[in-house]
Amino acid sequence: MTLLEGRHIPSHMIRERISGAAVGSAAALAACAAIAQGRVGGLFEMSIEELREVRVVSMSRRAEPLDQAAASIFVITAEDIRRAGVRSIPEALRLAPGVEVARNGASSWTISMRGFNSDLSNKLLVLIDGRSVYSPLFAGVFWDVQDTLLADVDRIEVIAGPGGSIWGANAVNGVINIITSTAEETQGGFVEVGGGARHGEFLGFRYGGSIDENSSGRFYIKHFDRASTQARDGGDAMDAWQMSQGGFNIGWDVDENDRMTFRGDIYDGKESALLRGDFTLGTLPDFNVPGTVEVAGSNLLGRWRRQLESEGGLRLQAYFDHTERAIPGSFDEERTTYDLDFQHDLPSTRRHRFAWGLGMRVTSDDIRNTLFATFEPASRTDRTLSSFLQDRISFWDGRLGVILGAKLEHNDYTGFEHQPSVRLTWRIDDRSVAWAAVSRAVRTPARLNTDLRLTAPIPNAGTPAPLYVNVSGSPDYQSEELLAYEAGYRLQVTTDLSFDVALFRNIYDHLQTQEVGALEVVGEPPAHILLPATLANGMQGDSHGGTLIVNWQTMPRWRFQVQYAYLDLDFALKPQSTDVNGLDLAGNSPRHQLALYSFAELPHGWSSYLGARYVDALPSQGIDSYIAADANLEWRPSDDFSASFTVQNLNDRRHLEFGDGTFIERSAYIRLSWMF
Repeated sequence: MTLLEGRHIPSHMIRERISGAAVGSAAALAACAAIAQGRVGGLFEMSIEELREVRVVSMSRRAEPLDQAAASIFVITAEDIRRAGVRSIPEALRLAPGVEVARNGASSWTISMRGFNSDLSNKLLVLIDGRSVYSPLFAGVFWDVQDTLLADVDRIEVIAGPGGSIWGANAVNGVINIITSTAEETQGGFVEVGGGARHGEFLGFRYGGSIDENSSGRFYIKHFDRASTQARDGGDAMDAWQMSQGGFNIGWDVDENDRMTFRGDIYDGKESALLRGDFTLGTLPDFNVPGTVEVAGSNLLGRWRRQLESEGGLRLQAYFDHTERAIPGSFDEERTTYDLDFQHDLPSTRRHRFAWGLGMRVTSDDIRNTLFATFEPASRTDRTLSSFLQDRISFWDGRLGVILGAKLEHNDYTGFEHQPSVRLTWRIDDRSVAWAAVSRAVRTPARLNTDLRLTAPIPNAGTPAPLYVNVSGSPDYQSEELLAYEAGYRLQVTTDLSFDVALFRNIYDHLQTQEVGALEVVGEPPAHILLPATLANGMQGDSHGGTLIVNWQTMPRWRFQVQYAYLDLDFALKPQSTDVNGLDLAGNSPRHQLALYSFAELPHGWSSYLGARYVDALPSQGIDSYIAADANLEWRPSDDFSASFTVQNLNDRRHLEFGDGTFIERSAYIRLSWMF
């Protein structure tokens, strides 16, 4: 049995994110660029106090100091990623406080923030260089295909809390913005190779150069082959994973005020899996049939920026995104998305920094239906129109800031949706800042919520005839709503010690339920039994919690970071609801998460990383609490060459992280990189 947001449904598809439908560490950008160009020591050349001036873009879509952001925002830098030795974006997200990262298998992850974690997590907006990667099929993210050459990642900005007033629908519990380095920052060649136990082999190549005096470019290719994980019965889970990907980035300074950027990626991969066989009503399929899930995709993005006086500017961005996913016995999906976004930052005045923008997205899919998962219609085109306004108003010589913002969208499912926010920042003195916010955000319906009809057989049900759960979407499905209250405080105790505290209370309405009907006996041979259910909005929720981050530079070349996250979730069914498992959703996320990270530079070109994470139990998933320790030792004898040795789950031979996932075993690998 598997779970979709706390609801028991049988199926393999949980790993593929659809079956369940049965439904800072902050471092200066200058330091990141130094790392990308091969220079070392960037992180430790700056004090924690100086790192407060890091500029981030995810809160207002324009650069602002991290210390002044009126939100719980954390930056994972290129330096953090390299020193931790991680090999994927989901692994890198473990470095951020409060992010719930659970691995289900070789290629399967569940990732969320502030609760609601599941194989179909759908309240988290993820962007890569300004391109939204959430799937309109289920309003979540297929994490197995979100990849790039990690050496090109400049930083990952992680916002805990709603960002709907800027980014729109589905930025409910958080926003993750993955930002890669510019072509100018990645000149020359770069090669990495590696491999080891449980990780298989991986390799990457990048080359960048000047096209002319005003433009630069780079291209990359990468490939990896990950071994299968261990099944719960001790055997091979048969979920080996291989992926090849390439891409390019071109930056062109048209003149002193105008800049053009073009980038794109293409990927192709295969994921081994144990699938269910084909079936007809009245028969039960073979289960755990070895098969292969095929994934492929490509994207192309263009962006124009014009700098105006007094921090003003214009930005026009357009991208194309095509994805393919073929799951034998379940469904095949091809999707093409076109997105256009315009933003105007007006020149700043003494009190005001005003920005506005318009956007349009058109996404079309073509689905090959099966008896297991049927979408009606099989092909659909959806359009979303949007606009946003934001004004940052300064008082008392900038010590008090009021940020008023709102996003207005029109979608084909629920019509118009509004997402306003009010945020305050108060610079108490030169070492401390307080902030508070009230926001509304929505998670709009996806194809799964309105158009899906899922027929999932239940083996060994003990009924006189084969039993099937039959789940249908509803055209009346509403947007899930959030009203969020947040507050935070940042304190620079000394040049080497800082604290960051954020608290929140979230009130949810119209949360998804499965409204169960009466059993239906179908007598036509072969006889079978149906348990019907309809997706609806029959649940409310309330959550509160917070995060604490402590940065301590014990010595010039040794930095500690302590992270703690607390979460308390409470759900209640509405009087008319017949959902029997919806309340279990509260037990899908850890109440407590605690992490300790150590980054140290050692003599003779050596550096070390040690990270230990405590993750509390997941009662609804049957997952015990666990501690996972990771370590990375790197030797960099010159600016051009490095060798590292990484061990994951150093303290633990194996453990489970979510649902009916496979064992996550201890693993080790080496990595060699050369810049030329």
